[in-house]
Amino acid sequence: MKETLTVIFANETTGEEMDLEIPLYITADELIRSLNKALMLGIDMDDMENCFLRTENPIALLRGDRLLKDFHLRTGTKICYAKAAEIAEIE
Repeated sequence: MKETLTVIFANETTGEEMDLEIPLYITADELIRSLNKALMLGIDMDDMENCFLRTENPIALLRGDRLLKDFHLRTGTKICYAKAAEIAEIE
């Protein structure tokens, strides 16, 4: 079984998109912490209400201690980041 996956990461705050190869055997929280640090997203990791990423294809909300493989992500899945205030404006 393949242990990594190529996904599209979309930073909706800046409009940037990039392909990332991510391991499937890390938790959603580990992915969020890593992307937050590497891409300087500014996610407040102490505020669990706003500590998530959303995906398209399949639609999911990445958060918590579940392994990424349990979200049934696949090659080409789009992982999106937007600040909580921007999400509230969309709704």
